[in-house]
Parts: sequence; structure tokens; C-alpha cells
Amino acid sequence: MTSVTIHGAAGEIGGNKILVEDKDTKIFLDFGLSFSKWGSYFTPYLQPRKWSYISDFTKLGILPDLEGLYRPDFENRLRESKTEPEYDGVVLSHPHLDHAGFLSYIRTEIPVHCSPGCKSILQALEETGSGFHEYTKIKEAFKIRDSKTDPTKKVREYKSIIPRQLNLFKPKFTIDDLTIHTFPVDHSVAGANSFVIETSEGAIVYTGDIRFHGRKANYSKLFVEKAAEFDPVVMMSEGTRIGDKTTFGELDLERKLYSLVSDISGLIIVNFPVRDTDRMKSFIAAAKSVDRKLVINMKQAYTLSLLEQCCGAEVPRLDEINIFIPRKGWGILNDDNYPDYVQMKDYQYWEAELINKSNSVTDEDIKENPTDYIFRCDFYELKFLFDVEPPEGSKYIRSVTEPVDEEMEIEKVKADNWLKLFNLYPYEQIHCSGHASGFEIKEMVDQISPKTLIPIHTETPKVFGDFHSNTVVKKLGGKFVLG
Repeated sequence: MTSVTIHGAAGEIGGNKILVEDKDTKIFLDFGLSFSKWGSYFTPYLQPRKWSYISDFTKLGILPDLEGLYRPDFENRLRESKTEPEYDGVVLSHPHLDHAGFLSYIRTEIPVHCSPGCKSILQALEETGSGFHEYTKIKEAFKIRDSKTDPTKKVREYKSIIPRQLNLFKPKFTIDDLTIHTFPVDHSVAGANSFVIETSEGAIVYTGDIRFHGRKANYSKLFVEKAAEFDPVVMMSEGTRIGDKTTFGELDLERKLYSLVSDISGLIIVNFPVRDTDRMKSFIAAAKSVDRKLVINMKQAYTLSLLEQCCGAEVPRLDEINIFIPRKGWGILNDDNYPDYVQMKDYQYWEAELINKSNSVTDEDIKENPTDYIFRCDFYELKFLFDVEPPEGSKYIRSVTEPVDEEMEIEKVKADNWLKLFNLYPYEQIHCSGHASGFEIKEMVDQISPKTLIPIHTETPKVFGDFHSNTVVKKLGGKFVLG
């Protein structure tokens, strides 16, 4: 028997967890965090209990209650974990958290397959992010060992690290009974892929997240052409913007940026998604058009340093930008009253290697020469405006999506308060989506022409029924059997 079970992204945007079973083979397509479900129960001040992750998340419907899938160190707190894993792989479409964020809970014996760009971004998240990010390796929890100073006592073990088996994509590879064809596609993050999975009952198409109006639109078009050749039995298509008929592309955005930045006499301050390297390219081009340099934060710079090694010309070069080095901790960066080694106590190991690069800049550099820079500054970095002191004539350009939930609305109100404080309000809003429009999705489905269409990653799945006669809408946990 061959089947697909929707364990995430049913009637919601994100949280993709799609189980494909064929004979004795079981794999997951993506294993992401559902932001909507998470936000229904947790806040920055109400966080889950580490010792009870699996138990709590399965009760809340945040994780599927499946044995033989999760890390024994966590699952054993709920029930006795299976000796061997009962799943054969996880295939990641891209590194956004709503597709890969719950990989941290998967057993290390289960191989993970992803693109080089996806691996690099997950590694950067793991090394630079706060919170629970264990994608390329795990730190085994709840272990104790003999005390080195007192053999009669036990102490907690914090250094037990187990590497995860990460396999980089080939254009075609197999997992037991399944053959997976990988196709790079256009999305708002490096390393995005769509898939065709050959099963004993025919081909399954999985779009992941896709668009046709970015810098790599030709990748997406090629995927559609190739997927159609498989005459798929089932297609699982994202539908984030299924009801949106408008298409405003990345190059349209770049051209609009040229006109916006040309009229700004002070410091240009911008916000764009932290890992969107295509958007970064747009701001680099806009900066060059007015003889400025884009300034990004250290996390972005570290991510670029990893992506440069695997993605080449598809991502910006680190020497095309400046790296902002903020004062942290004691605030003593470049203070001669403190030795260098004391100053460096405020920074993590990965930050230290960026501080002395020739293209690093500080708040003093930006304050003294504001017309030399476009300064990327997101919600969590607005506090640095105290140090940068934007002069008269400065402008803020916001290039992220508008709020889609109450939490984002609250965050925007706070951001607006900061902008008003520094005379940066009203601001300019300019953004283009990482997802295909409804018209583009319809064209994609028509060309691939699956026998059955299963909408995922959308809040309005029934709309797909308007243009495909055999549309099957599945609820969370719903199974579709092929053949």
C-alpha cells in the first residue's frame, strides 16, 4: 500500500510534516514548526518544558503521536522509546522553520536529506540562534556521569554530542523503495527544492514552497515542466497566496528601491527578512546605485560565509557588504581602557572572527558618515539607533510582510514607537512574497495535471477545487491512499 498522511500544513500556512509510506518504506517530507499552533499556547514568557517536550507537544497537537520517530532522550520521558527507528528518512524542501524547525526532535539514526544551502542555513541557525536548534547535531539530554572530584556522586553530563546524518541532495536518489527527484526552485531563501517521488503506485509531486517571480523563476518553471512528464497520481501543492491574483516580483521591487533611495539625504535604514539572500541582493544593488554600502548584522554575515562555500553566485559575496559590529554586554568594544581579550568576552566564538574583518563597521562609523550606508536594522536591533543617531533626512524602508496575526500586530506597534522616537515615521513599505500567486498556482497545477490534488500550506484549501475537479482536502492526520 502507498499513502500520504498530512501531519502538518492542513488548513494552515506552515508546519509541513507529510508522511509518505510505500510498502515498508516511510519518509517525511519536511518536519516543520506550526507557528499558529505554537502561538495558540506559548509566548516568550510561557515556554514549553524541556523534560516533557514530546508529551506536551503530542497532547497539544503540535507533534504527531508516532513511536520510533523521536529522540530517545526526550521520548523516554513519555514512554519507552523503540530500540530502532521506524522511519527511513526526512527530506527537507528548505530551511525555513515552518518546514525544518522541528527536526531537532527527530532521532539521529534517521537520515536527513537536504540541499547544501539548506544545510548551511540550518548550521548557521544552530550556531548563532537562541532557543532549541539542534539540526546538524544533538546534545543528548538527561544524562549523568560520575563526578570527577567525588566518585560517590553523579553530575549532569552536558557534553554528549551526537552528529546527525545529513545527506546532501543528488538530482536523483533512493530511500529503500522510493526514488526521489530533486528540483531547485525559486523561493525567499537559498536552497529551496520541490520533489517528485516515484512510488509503486505512481509519482507524487510535492511543491514545498515555490514562486515564479523571484531571481530564480526559471528553476521553478523547469520543475513544472519536468514534473508534468511523470504523469503524477498525486500532487501536494502549497497555496499560501491562492486567493491573491497580484504578482509583484523581486526585480520589480529592486527597481522601486532605486527610486526610493535616490531621494534620501540622511541615513537609509531598512528591514528585510534575515535569511532572504535574494532580497539582500536587491538592497545591495540599490545601495550601489547611490554609492552606498549595505550594512548587515553578524548573524547574516556568518550565514553568508557558509553559503558562499556551497551556493556561489546564487548568494551575495561577503565582500559586497559591510558587517555591523554592535557594542554588546559591557559595551566596551574599541575602548582602550580594556584589553582586547576582555572586550571579546562580550562576543561568541563565531562573532569574534567577523569583528576584525576589513569590511566591519561600528555605530561610530555609521554616525560619522551616514550617507555612506544603507543600514539593515530589524525589530530586535532598533535599540542600536541610540548609538547610530540617524540625522535629519533619514528614512526607514520596511521590506517584510505585513502583520498576519495579533502577535505581529503588537510587534509592529512597538516598532512604530521606536521609529517615531527617531523621526523615521511614516516609513516606506515595499515587499514581494516568497510564494506564488493564485494565478501562478493554477497555471502550475494545470501544466502538471495530477490525477488528484491535495492542497497544503493554505488557510483556504477549498479554493483549489475551483480549478481542479479532483481536489481532496485533508484534515490534520488525514491519510490519502494511492491506487
